[in-house]
Amino acid sequence: MTAPAHPVATPPHIETQPVTTPRRRWWMKALNAVPNLVVFSLLGGVMSVGHQTGWKLPKMSELMGTATVVADDWCSEHLVPDSKCIECRTDLLPKAKPTGFCREHGVAECVICHPELAQVKGQAQLPKYDTIQAISLISRPENNSRNTMHASRVQFSSAEAVTKAGINVDVVQERAMLDAITANGELLFDPTRVGRLSSRVPGTVVAVFKTVGDLAAAGEILALVDASQVGQAKSQLLQAIVQLQLRKNTVERLRTVANSGAVPQKSIIEADAALQEAEVGLISTRQALENLGFEIPEGIEARNPQALADELRFLGISTSVIASLPPGTKTANLIPIRASYDGVLVSSNVIAGEVADTTRTLFTVSDPSRMWLILNVRQEDAKYIRQGLPVQFQADNGDQTVTGQVSWISPAVDEQTRTLQVRVAFANKDGALRDKTFGTGRIILREEPNAIVVPREAVQSTPDAAFVFVRDKNYFDENSPKFFHVRQVRLGARDGESVELLAGVLPGEVIASQGSNVLLAQLLRSNLGAGCGCHEH
Repeated sequence: MTAPAHPVATPPHIETQPVTTPRRRWWMKALNAVPNLVVFSLLGGVMSVGHQTGWKLPKMSELMGTATVVADDWCSEHLVPDSKCIECRTDLLPKAKPTGFCREHGVAECVICHPELAQVKGQAQLPKYDTIQAISLISRPENNSRNTMHASRVQFSSAEAVTKAGINVDVVQERAMLDAITANGELLFDPTRVGRLSSRVPGTVVAVFKTVGDLAAAGEILALVDASQVGQAKSQLLQAIVQLQLRKNTVERLRTVANSGAVPQKSIIEADAALQEAEVGLISTRQALENLGFEIPEGIEARNPQALADELRFLGISTSVIASLPPGTKTANLIPIRASYDGVLVSSNVIAGEVADTTRTLFTVSDPSRMWLILNVRQEDAKYIRQGLPVQFQADNGDQTVTGQVSWISPAVDEQTRTLQVRVAFANKDGALRDKTFGTGRIILREEPNAIVVPREAVQSTPDAAFVFVRDKNYFDENSPKFFHVRQVRLGARDGESVELLAGVLPGEVIASQGSNVLLAQLLRSNLGAGCGCHEH
């Protein structure tokens, strides 16, 4: 429990007096209230005048440029004066006779089949290419034939209202476009021109003559390996040659005296058998050296054994290479590591003095003049690929663009990525392409130099159709309604800024580009309602 509070004692020498607040003068309060009284008096006067005269605050539409429209002359459905609404009062501007849905081009009110519908003054210009064939080339988005939004027109009260709505226009143009299948890919050296070189027999590396980045000609010596197996093979070949020469001489002597009967026939037969055995031995030892990559000169079986021994010592090695060898390494055990074809050393994993064996790669030589591009194409796009189609490849860094043709299509889909590998062969004479470069490939299915294109932002879509908004050809005529026609379109090729329209518009027509979404919003708003009923007044 807390102790009860005791009153604080006031010192006897201090007198306490009540605190008083100065009173504000009454005339100051009255002066501060004057502005509020004036404001409320003015508002009351405005309300009184408005009640007597029927005046109201202006509508937003009047503030946006239609302030002259009277209250009863306004179509709330289409946001234009009722007296000018061509949708509600069709007698003001009757619609063209419907032509129906074009099955060939997949759009309603097809301007290709009915060029009289084109919103151009003068003769309409038809496409310069077969759009039906282009439509059928690949699967493309389709329009619902039951969609009726194209039957509406989007009207504005004035040209100024169009500008205030943020709508810009563009002219339908012709320019080059292409249909292509895009796939990620990787540039590689042609695997058939990549050599991974190792020693044919175990040994010690004596000398290395090339390193990474050096050019190598076909057959050029890259390194020398000291392998005892090579020396043994050379020695066995020399022995086989000497043995063959001896037995050949024996057979010749026996046959010389055979006619005199001094030599039994059995001895001659045995000598012939020994000769044949020596010939087989020579063939075997010669093949052993050839299997190691040595080229054995012709007619060695008739040469002098001493001269042949000197020749076999540095078999397949030039005198200039022998002269560059360090002392103590000039043995008969040397076997050269040669480049298999012209190319560049892309790896070198050896130095002099290291032990080499048949499983270790010492050099990798590649021919950079031939490259492969491996593209991973989506399974659903595989049906459009065929050999010979042109391909454009751009590296991810953007500084390499090359062209080639499809040379091979895999018969199997990758079980992990579910993609199909497509190979493209490129010539790389200048060496600009690099191994293991990633990028994007475009397999070109169709190239059209005169494609009909519009900005991508001009195309608007609903779940079952795509549209553009075409400005009426009489837009700038005096007293002409300011409106846009709604056109179904068929989409074709695309790039970063434009889209090809295979049907729905013609060159020279003017379409809404920036701000076309405003038109779509108004179109959807008008179609959601059942009509404003203003034409019944």
